[in-house]
Amino acid sequence: MKKLVSFLFLPLIFSCGGNSSDKAETKNILENLTYTVDTVLIDSGEDIFVLNSGLGAKVISKDGGSLYFFERDPLNLVEVDLNRLKLVRKTPFQKEGPDGVGPYLVGFQLGSAGELFIQGFSTQAIFSKEGKITESLNVTPNGIDSDLANDFSNLYQRALYDFSRNRIYTQPSFEVLQKHELYLIDPKTKEAVIKPIPEMKSVREFSGTLITTSGETKMFRYYGPGSFMAIENGQLLISSGAMSGIYWLNSETDSLNFVPIQHRNFPNRMDVTVANLPTDENQFFEDRKKVFAQLNYLEPRWDESRKMYLRLGKKTFLGENRGDPPTFEVFLFAYDQDFNVLGETKIEGFKQVPENYFWKDGKLWSYVNVEDELGFAVMDFKF
Repeated sequence: MKKLVSFLFLPLIFSCGGNSSDKAETKNILENLTYTVDTVLIDSGEDIFVLNSGLGAKVISKDGGSLYFFERDPLNLVEVDLNRLKLVRKTPFQKEGPDGVGPYLVGFQLGSAGELFIQGFSTQAIFSKEGKITESLNVTPNGIDSDLANDFSNLYQRALYDFSRNRIYTQPSFEVLQKHELYLIDPKTKEAVIKPIPEMKSVREFSGTLITTSGETKMFRYYGPGSFMAIENGQLLISSGAMSGIYWLNSETDSLNFVPIQHRNFPNRMDVTVANLPTDENQFFEDRKKVFAQLNYLEPRWDESRKMYLRLGKKTFLGENRGDPPTFEVFLFAYDQDFNVLGETKIEGFKQVPENYFWKDGKLWSYVNVEDELGFAVMDFKF
């Protein structure tokens, strides 16, 4: 097996960095943003990486030194040393049986002691890194609608586990609730605290679902801005691609706060009108094109090295014909710990949105597949 650890330039994805042409009026730390891009390849030793489905769900250790992801077939937990750029180990996990993850892995998180919270399509649990279930979290909470309490897929449609507080955060299905709410569920007491998050209506406001029928079969097509929930800098953050504002949960008081972030040079909310349930295919694709061309905010990520939140945004321009390749514009935003705007800019020269990315030591690492080798484009931003 070849051992390759090298630095390459990716001209097809990025062109050379330079000063951004979008500048805030005053106090914009990103005003003179420059960057360089290198590519690193991970040494798989005598093994190989199975990347036929891409990198998929991943987590980074708190110190930024290790990457974990799952290969699907066979199901293996893969650990990579990001400092030495090499494969550390693969650990088999079970899809079925008493320690089964289930046929489809939705996502997972890493605890401080190396334990894993893994969510499957019909189960969620705490696992050891050896693949054994240590605590089932298929909790049926008290004090909520009984139908929803017993409907795992709709109750835990988007779930996170807070290892420090031993509780589950989830946003149940809007189709079931007909409102946007955050549930804080204690697995020990099975009690649920409910917090309204009405601003998340922006996701549905700019979404479209086309339902077509062929015989007795219904087909669903969907587009819409992203909906994000993550624990960053020890706080739960909830955000929507359709707006700059975010919710954050105070970990000491459990109060939920909405911050209406205001940028100077970029729109803070989408400004288009779409049909949420179009009946015409052409209307569906035209509305999708309009939404994609708006500024879509991605989730804020905490950069420990700079002590600030960094956030990407994107505009996607679909071609005139459905088979035409899209083009992109990419943006970078910086906030302090209270979400005051520190900087905002369009990143000149980016030809593609970073894929499955993370921040490490102040640099953005974006997954790339280089001839079936696991690689990352590493972007070093100077500001």
